[in-house]
Amino acid sequence: MRKFIIAILITVLNGILFLTSCDKKNDSPNDKDAVARITVVDEKGVPQGGLPVLIYDEEGYEKFRKDRNTEAKAFTVTLPNGQVNYRLPYSEWFTAGSRLVAFVIREELDAENYRIWAIRKNIKAAEQIRIDFRIDRTETPADPDVPAVPEEPTGTPIDMYDEENGRTTLFGDTLTLDAEHRLAGNNRYSFIDAGAVQGLDDMGELRLDKHAGTMAIRPGNGYFVCKDIALMEFPSGKWALAITSELARIYVSEWISKEERIVGARLRYTVGQPGTGELPEWGSTYEMKLSGDRSVTIPLPESSDDSECAPRGNTPVRFSYAKDHATAQITDPYMAEGKEYTFFIRSGSRYTEARIRILK
Repeated sequence: MRKFIIAILITVLNGILFLTSCDKKNDSPNDKDAVARITVVDEKGVPQGGLPVLIYDEEGYEKFRKDRNTEAKAFTVTLPNGQVNYRLPYSEWFTAGSRLVAFVIREELDAENYRIWAIRKNIKAAEQIRIDFRIDRTETPADPDVPAVPEEPTGTPIDMYDEENGRTTLFGDTLTLDAEHRLAGNNRYSFIDAGAVQGLDDMGELRLDKHAGTMAIRPGNGYFVCKDIALMEFPSGKWALAITSELARIYVSEWISKEERIVGARLRYTVGQPGTGELPEWGSTYEMKLSGDRSVTIPLPESSDDSECAPRGNTPVRFSYAKDHATAQITDPYMAEGKEYTFFIRSGSRYTEARIRILK
């Protein structure tokens, strides 16, 4: 590993000499340049000086994911305190707008064993950002027979600027960050604070005990985002989200600052569906014969003791409950063959729609 670091240092010094002698145009800082403030510590928090940090653009990083020997667009080396500031020149990086930049640390233990740590950031011209590495050398080295694919945090990265500093929008121009740095959904979305988490994979199951139309954010917290039209309050007073609806997850990693003033937040997000859990598929049908006691058994999820049913609007259906099922009884005096009665089933924070169809 030390031989590898020395080799990189020699390469860095040669590169510096080359730039000094052949490329004068980037010597003078430009107020449009971005600055990456890089810090590297080990698993115990000890600063790691003299460590090369490779820097890739979008295309280079994708090549690096397939071949760890791909040449970097730029590189730097940490100082003895484990820190270094690296300037990304505007003319090289930002003439076409913001860039997704990858910072990579690669340590070769020997010819067949290596470790890789990677951080990717959306960066704009004139921006100052922090790149904080914590490298754990107690981890098992990579399998030499598997191509190097740096571990990428879950979700799509985005820099979200507030309404006074560019107004970044999500989800069809409806979700924004207001001047007080609250998520705002334009009366179409509700937000739930999942609390402090390590990332999107750490957010756990959706819960809807305290959803709101705006939500103040803080770095290190996760947030669920639900469409208001897909939320429903049940007779118990509990809320649930339709299993067919979209469910977004947002993780806020850090503030974006400019001239010591917060202008936005850096986050990652995913959009999916809440999943059915053990609920029946949307539109499931239960059949009931016209003759008999006018009732049908509706199975409830065995894994949850928090389930209930509710009729749709004034549908003439009432429910009684046992441990693992509900009994739906039709109270329509005009019940006839072919009629259908729609109702909802909730389990935890999800719900589905079902119907009862009358048979002869």
